[in-house]
Amino acid sequence: MKKTILLAKYAVAIAFIAAIFQTGCKPEKGDYNSTPVVNTSNLTTYDYLKSKTGVYDSLTMLVDKFPGMKTILVDSSVTLFAPSNASFQLAVSNLNTLLKSKGQPPLYLSQIVAGSVGLTNASDIDKARRDSMALDTLVSKYIIRGLYVANDFAVGDGLTINSVRGGYPMHGQRVFANAEGFENGGVETINFADTKRSLFTAFWSIAQTTSVNIKTKNGYVHLLGNDHVFGFDDYVADMTYIPPPPVVFDLAHDVLFPYWPTASGYYDGQISAGETFAKILDGSVLTKMTSYVDATNNYYPSLYWCPAKPTVSNAYTMISANDSKLYQDRDPRDFKLEATLDPNPYITTTGPNGPIKAPNPDAVWVQLDVREDQDWTTNYQQKEFDFVNTTAYTGYRLVILQVGTGSSSQSLFQISEWAMREKTN
Repeated sequence: MKKTILLAKYAVAIAFIAAIFQTGCKPEKGDYNSTPVVNTSNLTTYDYLKSKTGVYDSLTMLVDKFPGMKTILVDSSVTLFAPSNASFQLAVSNLNTLLKSKGQPPLYLSQIVAGSVGLTNASDIDKARRDSMALDTLVSKYIIRGLYVANDFAVGDGLTINSVRGGYPMHGQRVFANAEGFENGGVETINFADTKRSLFTAFWSIAQTTSVNIKTKNGYVHLLGNDHVFGFDDYVADMTYIPPPPVVFDLAHDVLFPYWPTASGYYDGQISAGETFAKILDGSVLTKMTSYVDATNNYYPSLYWCPAKPTVSNAYTMISANDSKLYQDRDPRDFKLEATLDPNPYITTTGPNGPIKAPNPDAVWVQLDVREDQDWTTNYQQKEFDFVNTTAYTGYRLVILQVGTGSSSQSLFQISEWAMREKTN
C-alpha cells in the first residue's frame, strides 16, 4: 500500500515537472510574429510575387516596366529581398511631402512607369528618363546574384552580396528576433543592408526580414518588413535629383594643379601618395585628394584651373569623400573662388620633389564666389555652387579657407571630386 502511494506521488511530480518544462520553453502567444515559410518550388520567383495579390503589386509593376528584369526573376538563379506595397507607399509619401513643401505637384510610381508618354517639354522628358533609370537601379539592389538562405549569412559579421545588375555591394547578416524572456530566442531573420559602398557599418542603411528561405523554382525569397522604406534612403534623393551643368574642363589641353604657399612645406601627396590632386579629376567618387590646411598661418590649399583658351564658368561642384561622414572635420567648410585675366596665370618653379606649377605672382585675381559654414551630411555628397559670371577668364582657383571643425590649427582637408561648369539657362 505504501509502495503504491509512493509511486503515485512520483507520477504526479513527474507530470508537474513536465508541465512546467513544456510551458516554460514555449514562447507566450504574441511574443513575435512569424510568417509561415511555404515551399513554393513549383513557382518561379516572379510567379510567387504575382500570386501575392495586394502585397507585391508595386514591385511587380516595376519589374514588368524594366526590360529584362522579369526574365531575371523567371530564369536566373537569384535571391530576392522583397519589399511590400507598404514599403513603396512610405517612399512615395516621403517624396510627396517634400514636393508639397516646395509647392510642386506629387509624383507617383504609375507616372514614372508611364515614362515620357504624353510629355512634350524637353526638360520634363529628360527628368522622366532619369527617374526611370533611378528606379531601375533601386529595384536592382533587392535582386541578388546567386542563391542565399539565412544560414549563409551566419558566419562572422555576415556576407557581402552583389546586385544582379551592376554588381552593387549589399550585405546580409543572420540575426534572431527576441522572444519574451529570451534574448535572440525568437525567429531567424536577416539584416539586409545597403552598404553605400562604404566599409563602415555606421553609414549603412539596414532593413530586416519578416520571413526567410522561401524556396521558388529558380531561387529564394526573403520578405522585408512593412516598415522598410523602398530604396533605403535614396528614393527621395533620386527622384528630386537635378544633374549639374556640363563640365568645362578640357583635361587633354588645360593646365590643372594644386598649390600651397612655399613657406608651408606642404605639397601634393604629402598625406598619401594615393590621395593626390589627380584623384579629384578622375571621375570616380571612390578616390580622393587629402591635404593639409592651416588657417592660423594662412596656409590654404588652392586648386587651379588654367584653360587652354579663355573660358566662361559660372558654377562648380565638389563631392565629399568616401568616409566624409566619419571624418566631417575634413570636409570643406569655408572657401572662395577667384579668377584672373592675366595671359600667363601660372609659372613653373621648383617644388619639394621637382618642378611644379605655381600661380604667377604678378597675376591679379578677383573674387567670384565665397561660401561659409558649409555642412556635408553624408559620403559622396555632391554640392553645386552657382555664381554670376559672363567673362571668359584665363585662370580660376578654388581656395579652401577652413575645414569642418572650424579649428584654426593644422587640419586635414579632403574631397573626392571637383569640377568647374557652365550653366546656360
